[in-house]
Amino acid sequence: MTKRNDWKILKATTEEIFKNAVIDYKHTWGFQIQTRTKWNKGLPIEKIQAIEEYFKFILPVDYVEMLQVINGFDTPHIAVNPDITEEYEYQRRCYKYPDDIENTKWLIEEAKKYIEYATEALHEHGFNNDVIEGFVPLYGHRALAVLKDKTKSPVLSIWGDDIIVYGNTLVDYWYKELAIPHKYNESKNQELK
Repeated sequence: MTKRNDWKILKATTEEIFKNAVIDYKHTWGFQIQTRTKWNKGLPIEKIQAIEEYFKFILPVDYVEMLQVINGFDTPHIAVNPDITEEYEYQRRCYKYPDDIENTKWLIEEAKKYIEYATEALHEHGFNNDVIEGFVPLYGHRALAVLKDKTKSPVLSIWGDDIIVYGNTLVDYWYKELAIPHKYNESKNQELK
């Protein structure tokens, strides 16, 4: 299980990388993280409990620990289309709670509609006897699968019935999503100890 210090390491590591993030306007399509993006401050436990009341399930331990340290980005992503350089779209892709509860209902509905595919994907990754209680959207079309066992925190990529496990744990998911090498994580971990 992840500890609060792991989330502090992730926060420090990613914010250091984001300081020098460069938008590729010529070759990369889609949403990109803007330079100097930071994480929003975490939430007090009372607000996390209110989120649990809204979703009607207890959140995984890792996610509660995460929400106490970080809660979405302070800057929207920029959508780049190299063929169109005059206008850019800005959108929050890394969700902030409780602000994005309404904006993310579509992903929860999609996950529920194709729950048998979510269950199958989880089983393929060794989550054999786990009951899915619900989903919490995290980033774009990625969602935390909330299982009965609150010590587990797998993350799914959900695109209709195309559902895969994108991370076996929440912290591994973030390092993969944000393309952060684990060696960077290890060196930052040594710095913060």
